[in-house]
Amino acid sequence: MTHIARYAIVRFMPYAETQEFANVGIVMLAPSARFFDFQISNKWRRLGAFFDTLDRRVFVRGAAAFSEELTRTRDMALPWLAEGTQQQESAKRVFDDLVRPREALFQFSSVRAVVAASPQDKLAELFDHYVDHDFATPEYQERLIEKSVRSVLRREGLGTRFQRAKLGAGALQFSVPFAELDEAGQALRVIKPLHLAYDDSLRILDHGNQWLGRLRHLERVHALPKSLLLSVTEPPTGTERFSAFEEVRRDLSNLGAVFAASNDEQALIQFAQAA
Repeated sequence: MTHIARYAIVRFMPYAETQEFANVGIVMLAPSARFFDFQISNKWRRLGAFFDTLDRRVFVRGAAAFSEELTRTRDMALPWLAEGTQQQESAKRVFDDLVRPREALFQFSSVRAVVAASPQDKLAELFDHYVDHDFATPEYQERLIEKSVRSVLRREGLGTRFQRAKLGAGALQFSVPFAELDEAGQALRVIKPLHLAYDDSLRILDHGNQWLGRLRHLERVHALPKSLLLSVTEPPTGTERFSAFEEVRRDLSNLGAVFAASNDEQALIQFAQAA
């Protein structure tokens, strides 16, 4: 049997004036399954990288208080869901009141609907997708950087100067999204998005060494571009992961790569505009 479930994404929005938010939870109602529940994240590390000037305690205390509010609301609605249709309408009104637009630290997205055989499993699935970002693969992260770089280049009138191209020789070629080519089609300058903000130091080394090997191949076949900018996401300083990142940066820099933070538009523009 399948059930129609209604859900809303819980958003943490500490700065109302900027409207910036991060997804931190899911709340769901499925009357036919007599289901009303929620899942809230209390992980600060990802949020701390985004809201880097915010005191961690603001989120931790706020999340605890908000979880208590959700628990009280759920516990009030569940007995109604166990009763007949008329009482279930009361539970629906409670849900609608909960997710109404509000000016608060924790807010809700618009309500969405989904068909689920198991609302509990669907709640976990939605949480993984919207909060834990199970879709955020390295390739996805680098596409986000690529999108940002392309937007800056177009805004500065440099979009046609860089194009997707393949580097290497023979069967050993790989694609880069931004390359400035000479008349013979050889890459003069390259901009490569690179995601190195993994939670695991080994993954940072593995991904960095992948590109180190590619650059060494280009060096062997005399095809290294004149200039290479790596637009990177990096882990927090002072961590073991940052030490791994520093090792990767040192090795790639020795082959001529220049590093810039993925959000450093000025460094990107200066590199792209250089003669």
